[in-house]
Amino acid sequence: MKGELGKYMDRSFGKGLLSVGVFLALMLTSLLAGHRSYCIAREEITADLNQALALMVKERKDCFITQDTVRAYKQLREVSDGKMLIALSDERFCRYLKKERLRKKSFITFDVVDGQYRGVAVDEAAVCSDTLIVNDRKAGAVLALRGYTRLSVASIFRLSDQRMSSILAVAALLWALLSGYYIRRRKRPSGEADADDGFGGLFYSETDDCFYDAGRTPIHFTPMQRQLLRLFWQAPSHSLPKEAICSELWPKKDDANDTLYTLVKRLKPIVESRTRLRIVADRGRSYSLEIRE
Repeated sequence: MKGELGKYMDRSFGKGLLSVGVFLALMLTSLLAGHRSYCIAREEITADLNQALALMVKERKDCFITQDTVRAYKQLREVSDGKMLIALSDERFCRYLKKERLRKKSFITFDVVDGQYRGVAVDEAAVCSDTLIVNDRKAGAVLALRGYTRLSVASIFRLSDQRMSSILAVAALLWALLSGYYIRRRKRPSGEADADDGFGGLFYSETDDCFYDAGRTPIHFTPMQRQLLRLFWQAPSHSLPKEAICSELWPKKDDANDTLYTLVKRLKPIVESRTRLRIVADRGRSYSLEIRE
């Protein structure tokens, strides 16, 4: 019984491990596909900002900010003793954006390129374009311009194409459901679809050569116990004469009555504890498998 239980557990563990492995593979692929789509959407936003910034510079040519703005910026930079990020709302820039959703959340920043220029500061909470260096003749300064849009990770995720990721996620969930259903089916006796296939809370699967209780849990018998119970199960009335049982189980033994008595004695408590059946002796001539009242 212990050996058969081990084999059953090994088979169940192997199938369960395979099911979990496929589920994890599908979910991981779904996550990777979702991350790739997110990165592509972010790159598309950056490209939109780049082209809008280029068109704005082309339209405005050499007039972006005033000399007063440049002087004020330099003073603030000296006071702050660090990088400055000044944001400006520009209607032209927003108008050139192809994605309408970006227009209300986009702006441009500038920095003066001179001896104190340390590179354009980056707003980590926003998606930004590449840096564009222009010569503003009216302001009398060389400017480093960037376009920004403030979008949360969730907003960018919604803008991305997540169809493949969704398909893979649904496939993973369907696999999990089907695997669970299959494993439950494997734990049930074959042909269990109808309640009449059972007898007194006992079910038998020819495929697994295994008996199950009403809770669809395998009942583990010794080989001889299972063979005797199978004889009862296959008998039309679930009743067999002692001679028929002895000749089937111990064909080479002249007198197997005591052996049969011991086998039945040990089988009875297992059957009665796991099912609604009992093994009844008829005046020492036969044994029957009956439903307890």
